Amino acid sequence: MALASGGRGVSDFDGHSHPLRNLTGFLDLAASMGLYIIVRPGPYIMAETTHEGIPDWVFTRYPQVVFISQDGKPQNVVSYLRPEFQACVKQWYQAVFQVLAPRQITRGGKIIMAQLDNEMGMIAWVRNIIDINPDTIRRMAAYLRETYGHQLSSYYPVDSLEEFVREGLIDPQHPAARQVVEDYRRFYRAYLREYASFLWAEAQTNGMEVPPVINIHGFMNGGKTFPIGISQLIEVMRIPGMISATDVYPGHIDDGDFHQLLLLNEMVKTLQNPEQPLFSIEFQAGGNLDFGGTQSSLYDLHSRLSVSVGMRAINHYLFFGGENDALLSPIRRHDWGPPVRVSGGVRRHFTRYSQFSSALKSYGESLVNSKLQTITTVGFQLDNFMTEVNTGATQEQTQIITHQREQVLFDFIAKGLAITHRPFDAVEISQCTLDPTLTPLLWLMMDRQCDAATQKKLVDYVQQGGKLIMIGRMCLEQFDHTPVTLLRDALRITDLQSDPHFVVATIQAFHHRDVPVSMLETYTGEFDEIFATTADNRTIGFIQSIGSGKVLLLGASLSITSLDDVDLVEQMAQKMGCPQLFNLSDWVDIRMSCGDRGNFVFVNNYQDDPITTTVEADGKPLFSGNPITLAARTGLILPIDWKAQPGVMVNYATAEIRDVHGDEDSLTLKTNQLNFMAELTLSGYHCDQAEVLEKKRGKTRVRLQSRDGQIIIAKDSPLQ
Repeated sequence: MALASGGRGVSDFDGHSHPLRNLTGFLDLAASMGLYIIVRPGPYIMAETTHEGIPDWVFTRYPQVVFISQDGKPQNVVSYLRPEFQACVKQWYQAVFQVLAPRQITRGGKIIMAQLDNEMGMIAWVRNIIDINPDTIRRMAAYLRETYGHQLSSYYPVDSLEEFVREGLIDPQHPAARQVVEDYRRFYRAYLREYASFLWAEAQTNGMEVPPVINIHGFMNGGKTFPIGISQLIEVMRIPGMISATDVYPGHIDDGDFHQLLLLNEMVKTLQNPEQPLFSIEFQAGGNLDFGGTQSSLYDLHSRLSVSVGMRAINHYLFFGGENDALLSPIRRHDWGPPVRVSGGVRRHFTRYSQFSSALKSYGESLVNSKLQTITTVGFQLDNFMTEVNTGATQEQTQIITHQREQVLFDFIAKGLAITHRPFDAVEISQCTLDPTLTPLLWLMMDRQCDAATQKKLVDYVQQGGKLIMIGRMCLEQFDHTPVTLLRDALRITDLQSDPHFVVATIQAFHHRDVPVSMLETYTGEFDEIFATTADNRTIGFIQSIGSGKVLLLGASLSITSLDDVDLVEQMAQKMGCPQLFNLSDWVDIRMSCGDRGNFVFVNNYQDDPITTTVEADGKPLFSGNPITLAARTGLILPIDWKAQPGVMVNYATAEIRDVHGDEDSLTLKTNQLNFMAELTLSGYHCDQAEVLEKKRGKTRVRLQSRDGQIIIAKDSPLQ
């Protein structure tokens, strides 16, 4: 918006006023190169541009559009729904879609999607600012009237609701400050939905026909903050027809943090449009700064992990370095370590992209249509991540729930399941249907807040035969702080005592002594089994039957930092009947994706040393018991019963297929390594380098040990 706008009502898309404004030429050049295009018309674009892409004249001509933070200071950010700003957006969309609309794929062009705005709400979160622009306050008051209806006076017993809300947002000492800030967070979800709906409607009015997409922001702390962005945008994600895509910037991957990426992907999958695949629109390709101590292997390993859990659309961002003109930004350099430098040279991680892409191309639709095999489920409450803005009234509560979700949800539950080879999916427990036949075991981080309907859902789930593992603190109230103890009562807990927050203690759990924990909570009651106690023999972990199911509860916060901690997850899983899917002779990260045309085993080695391991799945050896070998910090996709083409099934290979080509008489499969084992079932083909294992009903099973990195098969002659 800022680049193409020379002033109110003046736009340049052909470069007549400045070469960088030649949007028409840029789009046509990309199309001529065969590239598909995702356009980002704004109004916000970020990219270190001045005002994140909003022209100066918007603020000078319409000062009333500014976002006013809770300290009363105007920010260089707009209040999205101010009518004056919306008028500017309408004018901008009328102009820019004259260029975009004719170039959509629906009209023979290459534009396949349009991203509406960029990282909605992100600036307010990272700056911790609350909008008290009078327009926003009026909208929030209207939201409260509609939400609470006839109960409004019970929550807000005031004459001037607007003034009361404003005071509650700016004064942490206000008696209703906590409630007002919490309601503001919920209101802002609806506010962003209205903004996104406005943008989409305006784009459609001006000819947009391709699907809209919004990007979910907030990837910090290895991804542990990312669900805050999901929480902010959840109402936008629920707009019918809206595509959700992630901004993912892990910066680092190893055996201590890969689980965070697994959990985030599953959380997005359960909340996104059910018609879409998992999609990352900003999938980190840069960050590999020269002499910056970064991992050139990150990009390959991260890509492999994401594809293994079902990501089927990846926009590597940024793949090329660039520069900002002074017209656009005071920050010229926009080269933060992508594969291709500004000069056109390449960095070390560039070559890994072609290797991984070759494997994806070789497996083709067989891999694309396969689905992750999981054996258990992680539950979460999205409202536990509704902590993006705070005042002194909410800060302590936010610190507590942040500690719980990072320690328990990420670094104990998700990490423990990932390390012990128990692939999981995820559900948002307030929104999903819990059916024990579909979700036999649910792992859940629990803290003080859980609404009555959700507590009842969990109790019903267990009574009907479900198994529930809860770790954290017992829920005692709804998110509006109304006391509710349905879960506590169902577990027949007669007394509950909590240690002070963040105080470290040690417990005994199963056969492990001196396990460090925090947020300790002890329980009194008649329990079926006690498995964890304090030093003075108070109960903190027990198993209790409810109806046809049972609950395992551990009242503490802890994370995995040792093999003893891993074994705690193992013991819990065994107690609740959750076996490992894989058993290996040496540890690597492993998952399997299954489909009609084949199964694919994804293995990643995050270590600095090569690893050779055998693999069992469901107690049976894979690859006929032959070991697989991974070089340091590499990954493989290995086929199981893959129908490479009619008449050719690869029963297994201990190397990754990187190329498949052939002619009328033969077919060649090339692999990533020279030495490997493979078995194939052939019909109408033979393999001279292989040993025949079995002939049956016109099919021949063969085994070969390759030393040249390829499998060559030839068509049978009519006489064979």
